[in-house]
Amino acid sequence: MHRECNPHRVARVGNPLPKETSRWHPLFHLAHGLYMMSRRLGSCIQTALLYVHSFRPLLAHTYTETERMIQTDPEALTTTADKLRYCRHARGLEQQEVAAYVTLHRGTYAGYETSGTRDYYPLDKLSSLAKLFEVPLDYLLDDYNRFLYEGQGWQVRALRERMGLSRREFADQFGVWTTTVRDWETDSVRMTRQTWEKLFRS
Repeated sequence: MHRECNPHRVARVGNPLPKETSRWHPLFHLAHGLYMMSRRLGSCIQTALLYVHSFRPLLAHTYTETERMIQTDPEALTTTADKLRYCRHARGLEQQEVAAYVTLHRGTYAGYETSGTRDYYPLDKLSSLAKLFEVPLDYLLDDYNRFLYEGQGWQVRALRERMGLSRREFADQFGVWTTTVRDWETDSVRMTRQTWEKLFRS
């Protein structure tokens, strides 16, 4: 299909064609990445469009990581970090894209996906991530974070009462201050993962 170009909107980028050549030469720069190419063959001049497309290559290590994560059984994952990493790869997203969605710096979100980097995940961030990945919030929770979100206070109090201990006795048995037990039971202070494992996993 022949299309006339407005001479005020295009720019010549090549030199005048030599009398005889089979090689293509850029004639006009029509738009970003789009060129009009031409060549002379005898008494004929041929023209063709050339579009230069730029794209970001998929790095080999990224591809390997994606393949490895997608082949993983999602139900076998136990940590929030692994679950987040799996969901991101399954959606074909990069860390920068996910971080922008939940208004975090990329480095901060990278820590979310690194096992052992953090124990606690803010509920509002996990809720946004669950929405982005289209999974239930409960799926993203590991046992420790589920303990926190279901209510730390009543669970600590229930454990102490099952053991038949006062706050002082409970504190003495586990080597903490009585005020610490009070703060746990009133949700004033978040219990650390290490202490949770000692109380509820041992």
